[in-house]
Amino acid sequence: MKHKLQYILLILTSFIVFSSCEDSDDIDAREPAMVSRTVLVYMAANNSPSLPHTQNFNAMVSAANNGALANGGRLIVFRKISYPKVEAQLVEITKNTVNVLKTYPSDINSVAPDVMKMVIADIHHIAPAEEYGLLLWSHASGWIAPSRSWGQDIGFSGQDREMSIPDLADALGNHQFRFIYMDCCFMGNIETLYELRDVADYIIASPTETPYAGMDYERNIPEFFAEDIDFHKIVANTHEVVAAQQRDGDHCGIAISLYDMSRIEAVSEAVKSIYADNTHVPNDTYSIQQYGFMSWDSYFYDLDAYMSSISDDEPAIGRLRMELQQFIPICRATEKIWQRYPLDDICGVSAFIPGSSNLQTKYHYDDLKWYHDVVEPYFQ
Repeated sequence: MKHKLQYILLILTSFIVFSSCEDSDDIDAREPAMVSRTVLVYMAANNSPSLPHTQNFNAMVSAANNGALANGGRLIVFRKISYPKVEAQLVEITKNTVNVLKTYPSDINSVAPDVMKMVIADIHHIAPAEEYGLLLWSHASGWIAPSRSWGQDIGFSGQDREMSIPDLADALGNHQFRFIYMDCCFMGNIETLYELRDVADYIIASPTETPYAGMDYERNIPEFFAEDIDFHKIVANTHEVVAAQQRDGDHCGIAISLYDMSRIEAVSEAVKSIYADNTHVPNDTYSIQQYGFMSWDSYFYDLDAYMSSISDDEPAIGRLRMELQQFIPICRATEKIWQRYPLDDICGVSAFIPGSSNLQTKYHYDDLKWYHDVVEPYFQ
C-alpha cells in the first residue's frame, strides 16, 4: 500500500511538472506576493537602436547584481527587439538571474495602445505592488504626429508603427504610476505632459533630444528602488553623465526636468491668463529660446521665453514663473545642445507657438487636450 501511494504521488508530481513546463510562456497562476514597488521598463526596441537596447539591458542586470533591488522591489522589462532576432518578452531581472515571465507573439505591435494596456495588466497580475514606476524607452518626437510621438516598432512589412500622445495617455490609464521616466527625445513639452497629467505623480523627461546611448541605467536603477526616491538625484545623475560625455567630445547635450504633475493645472491657468490678452505670434520667433534644432526647429520653444515674448504684463509673467518653479522643481542642462545652441536661459519645459506656421494642422496639434483646453478658446 505504501509503495502504491508513493507511485501515485510520483505520477501526480510528474504531471504537475510537465504541465508547468508546457505553460512556460504563460504567467504563473499562483498568487504572487505584494512588494513595495514594481518598476516596468517598457522597451519598444524593434527599430534602429538595437545596440543601446543591449547596453541598457545589460546595465540593468549589472545594477541588480550589485544590489539595486535590496529593498525588495521587482524590476520587470518588456522588450520587443529586432536583434539578434525579433522577439517580444516580459522578463524579470533579479540578483544574478534573468527570468522570462511571458513570451508574446513576435509580430506583436509594441506601440499599439491595446498591447501596452495588456502588458501593464500583466504587470499588475504578476508583480503586484504598493506602487509602480515606469520607464519608457524608444524613439520619440514629442507631441508631433503622425511621426513617432512616442515609440517606434518596425513591423515585418518594414512599415513604421508609432503611438500618438493621446493614445499613449489612453494606454497608460489614470493614476497608475508613482513616476514615469522617459528615456526618449522631446517628451518634456507642455502638450505631452498635459495629456499625461492624470497618469503619474511625477514625470522625468527631456525637452531636448536625448543621447543615443540613453540614460545611465547602472547608476539610476538603484535610485528607482530607494525607499524614499530622490528624484532630484536621478535628474542630476543623468545630467552629470551627459555633461561628462559632452566634455569628452559627444555633441548631443541635454536638458532634463522633473515635473510635479499636481502643479500642471496651475501652469495652464497662468498661460490662459496671458493668452486672454495676447494671442499674437511673436514678430521674431528665431530669437526665442528653443530646445529643438536643425530638423526639429520651430516645434519646441521654451514656455517662459515664449510667454514673455508676447506679454509685458509683469504680474501675469511673475505668476507663470512662480507656477513653473512649483511644476519643475529641478531642471538641469548642459551649456549647449549639439555644441552649438545655448541652453543657458530655460525654464525646463517646451511649448509650440500656435499660429506660427501651418505645422499645427499638419502634425495634429489640434488633437491635443492642451490645444482644446488652453489654446483654442483664445485663438478663434
